[in-house]
Amino acid sequence: DFAAIEAQYPIEFERYFAEDLALLSPLVADGLVQQRGRSLHVTGVGRLLIRNICMCFDVYMRQKVRMQQFSRVI
Repeated sequence: DFAAIEAQYPIEFERYFAEDLALLSPLVADGLVQQRGRSLHVTGVGRLLIRNICMCFDVYMRQKVRMQQFSRVI
């Protein structure tokens, strides 16, 4: 629930999590996650891949992957 998070933290959910939501969009298209208004819901099939869904919101993992890609280029 976007509003619940915005009430707890001084952020605008869609702006703060824009990159995360973009990463999540293929999972929404595949029916693993549903966006209903201003909330996200994991579907029954999506529960089997919950780790992958949560990884969309893991900024530390993304940074680590970027560093590994950079190191491979060098």
